[in-house]
Amino acid sequence: MASIRPNRSTGQTKKPTNKPGSAKKRPTSNVFSVLEQHQVAELRELFNLLDTSHAGVVGREELRDMLTVWYERAPTEQLLDELMAEARGLPLNFTLFLTLFAQKLRDTDPPDVLQNAFRCFDSNGDGTVDAEELRLWLTTKGDQRLTDEQVDEIFCQLVPENGRVKYDALANLFHDC
Repeated sequence: MASIRPNRSTGQTKKPTNKPGSAKKRPTSNVFSVLEQHQVAELRELFNLLDTSHAGVVGREELRDMLTVWYERAPTEQLLDELMAEARGLPLNFTLFLTLFAQKLRDTDPPDVLQNAFRCFDSNGDGTVDAEELRLWLTTKGDQRLTDEQVDEIFCQLVPENGRVKYDALANLFHDC
């Protein structure tokens, strides 16, 4: 059990620390080191656009508006609930907003990594993959399987030609989501 010692010069008591001269520090978010400077600036600009009341916080409805623009349709209540739950009931200020979206950005592979993965399916060697084979893989394989509706949305944005999809555009689309 640690004893409390009086300070000889001041007479005040203090608890000993584990290391002389060390103070316990609270763990901090390292979100600013995870993102590149231009990403932080872009998210700051987005946050400022959403913060229409200039109160320094973004609410559920502003988040809904932003996601509606991004996805070109209204987000599900489940998605909004998940994002708001990640905030743990705290006001969504810029630091928390940045933390939430940094995690989403960090979890995506860069386009060149995605292109290399899609290159494995390029049987023609022309920078394209068979759309139906891609649909099969996206809906039946991996940890995060897509629905047929989600694949249809992707294909609407990419417009397969002759039954094939250009995988550089696909990699960029997945990275930007």
